Amino acid sequence: MDQHIDPANNNVSREFSEGVEVFLAFASNQNSFKERNTMLCPCVRCQNRKQRDVRTISRHLYRVGFKNNYYLWSSHGESYYDVGESSTGGQVLEDEARYTEDGPYEENIPGGDFGSTDIPVQNLTEEPNEEQYEERVFEAFEAANQPLYDGCVEGISQLYLASRLMKVKTDHNLAESCMDEISQTFRDVLPQPNIAPGSYYDMKKLTKSLGLPVVKIDICEDNCMLFWKEDHALLKCRFCEKDRYHQNHVKGKRRPKQRMYYMPITERLKRLYQQETTASHMRWHAEHVSPEGEMHHPSDAAAWKHFNKVYPDFAAESRNIYLGLATDGFNPVGMSGEAHSVWPVIITPYNLPPGMCMKREYFFLSVLVPGPRHPKKSIDIYLQPLIEELKSLWSDGVQAYDISKKQNFTMRAALMWTINDFPAYGMMSGWTTHGRLACPYCQDETKSFWLQHGRKHSWFDCHRMFLPKEHPYRRNVQAFRKGQTITDDPPPWLTGEEILYERINSIEGLKKTVDCGGNGHEKPGSTIDGYGKEHNWVKKSIFWELPYWENLLLRHNLDFMHVEKNFFDNIINTVLNVPGKTKDNAKSRMDLPDLCRRSELHIKDDGTMPVPIFRLSKEEKKEFLRWLKNDVKFPDGYASKFSRCIDETNSKISGLKSHDCHVIMQRLLPFAFKELLPKSVHIAISEIALFFRDISAKILKDEDVVTLKENIAVKLCNLEKIFPPSFFDVMEHLAVHLADEAGLGGPVQYRWMYPFERYMYHLKKKVKNKAHIAGSIIAQCSNEEISTASANFFGNPHVVPEVPLPGEVRFTYQYPDVPNLFYHEGRVSGKSEAKWLTDDDYTVLQTFLMLNCDTFEPYERMFEEFMIERNPYMSNNDLQIAKDQHFANWVKNYVVEASNTYEFPMWILDFVQGPQRKYKSWPIYHSRGYCFHTHRHGQEKKTQHYGVQVRGTTNTDYYGLIEEIMMVEYFGSVGLKAMVFKCKWFDTTEGRGIRKHKSGIVDVSPRWQYEKYDPFILSGNCDQVCFISYPRVRHTSANDWWACTKVMPRGVRETSEDALVALQDDTHNQVVAQSTMLRIETYIVEDDSDYDSTPVVPPNDEYVSEDELEESCTDSDSESDSSS
Repeated sequence: MDQHIDPANNNVSREFSEGVEVFLAFASNQNSFKERNTMLCPCVRCQNRKQRDVRTISRHLYRVGFKNNYYLWSSHGESYYDVGESSTGGQVLEDEARYTEDGPYEENIPGGDFGSTDIPVQNLTEEPNEEQYEERVFEAFEAANQPLYDGCVEGISQLYLASRLMKVKTDHNLAESCMDEISQTFRDVLPQPNIAPGSYYDMKKLTKSLGLPVVKIDICEDNCMLFWKEDHALLKCRFCEKDRYHQNHVKGKRRPKQRMYYMPITERLKRLYQQETTASHMRWHAEHVSPEGEMHHPSDAAAWKHFNKVYPDFAAESRNIYLGLATDGFNPVGMSGEAHSVWPVIITPYNLPPGMCMKREYFFLSVLVPGPRHPKKSIDIYLQPLIEELKSLWSDGVQAYDISKKQNFTMRAALMWTINDFPAYGMMSGWTTHGRLACPYCQDETKSFWLQHGRKHSWFDCHRMFLPKEHPYRRNVQAFRKGQTITDDPPPWLTGEEILYERINSIEGLKKTVDCGGNGHEKPGSTIDGYGKEHNWVKKSIFWELPYWENLLLRHNLDFMHVEKNFFDNIINTVLNVPGKTKDNAKSRMDLPDLCRRSELHIKDDGTMPVPIFRLSKEEKKEFLRWLKNDVKFPDGYASKFSRCIDETNSKISGLKSHDCHVIMQRLLPFAFKELLPKSVHIAISEIALFFRDISAKILKDEDVVTLKENIAVKLCNLEKIFPPSFFDVMEHLAVHLADEAGLGGPVQYRWMYPFERYMYHLKKKVKNKAHIAGSIIAQCSNEEISTASANFFGNPHVVPEVPLPGEVRFTYQYPDVPNLFYHEGRVSGKSEAKWLTDDDYTVLQTFLMLNCDTFEPYERMFEEFMIERNPYMSNNDLQIAKDQHFANWVKNYVVEASNTYEFPMWILDFVQGPQRKYKSWPIYHSRGYCFHTHRHGQEKKTQHYGVQVRGTTNTDYYGLIEEIMMVEYFGSVGLKAMVFKCKWFDTTEGRGIRKHKSGIVDVSPRWQYEKYDPFILSGNCDQVCFISYPRVRHTSANDWWACTKVMPRGVRETSEDALVALQDDTHNQVVAQSTMLRIETYIVEDDSDYDSTPVVPPNDEYVSEDELEESCTDSDSESDSSS
């Protein structure tokens, strides 16, 4: 039915004629037609808006064809489940615009009919009305083709203005009253008469047709069940028998006690193929080729490849969508209001390339659990509509249109995994994440145990079983649990089938949440056989209903962000001995005699505790906090202001966000304690910090993942030899499983919570009406969808010339073949100065620019041959000196002489004459996502932007400080310009000016400078680094080194994200092949001037019991880290 006109003879095609007859026969057989002998006309012109008889409809269809994408005859009695295998998947569409005569925008209307939604309308509390929807589309057509006023620019219509204003509202989070004033202002200032929308209400009415469906479903107030499907007409809950509606409702209206919002994902996923900006990129996962042995994307990892191998029919269609799901709770009213927990469930596609994947534009809010109470395990109740839709998208798929191929196809989707923090991990998986069996991978084979005095579970000495069989740590009976050797193998990695059939289905009393009324009406775990002793299953997760779930290798991800943050908190609080937060306290020491051979740490008879080697002295604490507050300087936006989190009076750090912990852990802890703690302690802490750095690389190599997996057990064992058993909570233990997940799922940036936490903060800002929090969030999300759709709906009808930013530098030339050396895009800032080049700088600069221009490589060889011919015994060093001093002038003379017989490009003739002596200099230059400052301008600031690194032609890297940011110009008609940095370079001699650690950390010595005078680099050929001194109590010139920390560029103008992207390196070639086994010092520091002798009896509230821990699992456990 797509081929209206046969291209061979310009007549109506036979296939189309047969399709029309089938349609008319089907529609004429419906009861609605039999009652009144008319039906809605689906032609391009009528658009299912007008009732007509069969003869008129037939004539319209043969004349102009069916309306676009009307494959599901939802307005004529066909439901989604009536669509059979004869759908038009894969047929190529002709240009549909020629069948459209109502206006230039009609063919761009996005997103299908309500009737194509995969959820049957009889299951909804509020049924969408197809006729109302068609009427809204018709109104949109009219508004899209109606000029604002007589004589306005073509394409500037009523709908165009409304859509642009809606985008302004969503981008800047403006209030409705503000939009009312803006709209009225537009109406007043535009020429009269005009039809500009005069209020926010008018804007909403005009753009409503661009929105996508939102479903409201009533819920039992105790989260027992949904009033949908066969229960949609119930007035009381089937489990608790509480009323569905409030009793004091207004006559004619019934107000439900609780309601959830569901945004069906099918239409939202279809839009990815209806937009030219994303349609072709959705096939990237199948079309790209990564280097062998490297993982750039989840599609390069084992879990994805295994899924495609098990389901080759799904993998055969590259446009099928691979999804991830994330959820967490946040308090939308902040700390000032009452406790309120809202849980958004977010769906994101993984088909997209790395530059687009995990961006906010491709996060789809599917379910919003309204709160205010924590849903706990009843989250499955809210997930029912989503799971039903996912099952439908897997089994049947849905018809979608791929604008990049001009083709219809059957779009299917599969959920690859979930991403959550650890408490939410238990909610989603059904394996509760507290108690002795908290680890979902070790399960009942864990070695964790209960600390009698600490009153909590410990994972101390649970990692030797992950070591190779012959590793000496396995036989060590002194450093770990006393008298114990380890011969056990690590717990097996259970498949989904083993978990489902051998574990979950075999447990008596384990039910689905939807079958027992949400959180249930009995004590959790009381009716489940073996709970807490043999397993930690509290429910059969709703995700097992997905047909493919049991065949996934990685179903639920451990969140790297929270594991790293908890590890960091434990290290810092214990090293600083923060009261109430340190893991080395009186109760911990009381457990030591029964567990470890560390008599030097036992509590003394007078009730005092010896000071361990891992604790900083008073002077060392003061120096560490001073260093972190004053000496650690990063570029703007790289991390928060650490000084606001440092309490020097009480020697503690508090209020750090997750990203701050991420930066300190990976960029500072590898060297921070080198001069403050004993070598063994520094190495142990440094190695665990480097593990988190290496495993979070943007590109993972298969061999590195294997190395990380082998090393992490040794690193944890090294920590166990130093820190007490109370240090090792389940979060420290989970690090041992991160490498396994990285091998299955690929780079962690696709599986951590950072982007989702930022998205939740984005949702939090959308709350305008605190009396209706969930509705307010949904309304603003719908507005954002309308804003996005309008951008694709209109394209760019009237391009406004881009206004350059103040100080913007953009060099372009009318002459051809000008090399990239002279093309720059950036922005200068600050007061400019006019300066003049010295004779030395003039020669060095011109030589440098010539040697960095590919065009002059033949001239360089000619010069070398010329010099060697004159002096055959010239050494390489003398040849280099001659090149530095005479090459530029030699090339100039050569070109001038040769130009008499050979025609050179104009830019070469200008270039060889040399730059103008006068140049401009600025203190600040923004380019390539970096912000560069001169050293003089930035040395007194709290941030650092003046360090640079340049990769040499050999293995030597050059590190230096920017002294000047210069724009040099050349005489001549071409007008050549170049942005150049003048730098002071540090000595590159190994051991004197630079030292490299096997971990990859590079130090430079500011005392030694590079001997050769070669100060210039191109602004586009360097990376930014920060130089950070070591914290130390005793300062000598021999230990005056700066650690180099590489800065990743920020795509400020290339992305709509206004939040900081979590810090990552591209890759790590310095992953150590074998982790160090530590020889721990046995001495104990006996004098600690700031240590207050602690009595044996500790505070009563220092730890919570196991029962209290279970009861305390509230929304605070998963509070959104909004600014990370």
